[in-house]
Amino acid sequence: MQLNPRQLEAFRSVMMAGSMTMAAELLKISQPAVSALIKDLEQRLEIRLFRREGNRLIPGAEAQRLFREVDRFYRGMEQIERVAQDLKSARIGTLRVASMHTLGLSLLSESVRQFSQARPDLAISLDVRNSLGVLELAAAHQIDIGFVQTAAQEYPGVDVFPFPSVAAVCVLPKGHALARKKTIRITDLEGQSLISLSPNSPVRMRLELELEAAGVACRRAVDTSLGHVACSLVSGGLGLTVVDPFTARRVRDPGVVWKPLLPAVEFHFAMVLPAHQPRSRVVEDFIKVVTTLFKSSVG
Repeated sequence: MQLNPRQLEAFRSVMMAGSMTMAAELLKISQPAVSALIKDLEQRLEIRLFRREGNRLIPGAEAQRLFREVDRFYRGMEQIERVAQDLKSARIGTLRVASMHTLGLSLLSESVRQFSQARPDLAISLDVRNSLGVLELAAAHQIDIGFVQTAAQEYPGVDVFPFPSVAAVCVLPKGHALARKKTIRITDLEGQSLISLSPNSPVRMRLELELEAAGVACRRAVDTSLGHVACSLVSGGLGLTVVDPFTARRVRDPGVVWKPLLPAVEFHFAMVLPAHQPRSRVVEDFIKVVTTLFKSSVG
């Protein structure tokens, strides 16, 4: 089966933009042209990739799977183009970083900021996605360094270097009755309104184990996938939450405080590098910046 690159480009644009109209703007062609390319691709594959619900275009499971492969291909091509451009312009270097959301919005964003200021001629990219996505990028050599949430994990084609675990903290409104305590104990959470992270969050899983072991029952307010959103909901008075310390330290709301939690709910993460690939000086220097910030954040 010979696939038309233009059809795949149109398909990728539709998946990324969420509509044929936006995809047409990205590709600088007409919307009917995009629609025709998608229709031709579906006929070539003999698969229906999308269904319509009103004005919405809904990708099916087949489209999601195809997109992962197509996107991986185009990312590889884009990286080749960047390398070629670097060679042409004699750019000093590049650094491709990927991180899970928790660190990408806190420790890693600050690390990239400092590193970029110190090396203005360096081209740096920070890709924020889930841990599995970061591992896939590392295994495909599409990043130089990544950071994932893990306890002890192996992944083919990737070298994993765990950081020391850190203790999650309890974030609560400044005027909350528990805010006067220096340390929050699991038993203090009895009957409290708890804003939880998503069910697949390791921090939530460990917290649930501690709550169960202590026989503590909380009122469940809201679930959210991001610790930053959970802290924002705390600021709005919906309850308290338990998140990693990096997220808690980024909260700038004066109406919110965070306290140590006992027994400790551990947060684990690791640095990942593509296997069988020598570390560049740039990567080594970036690791030093991340390590220094990590120590200052938990010290």
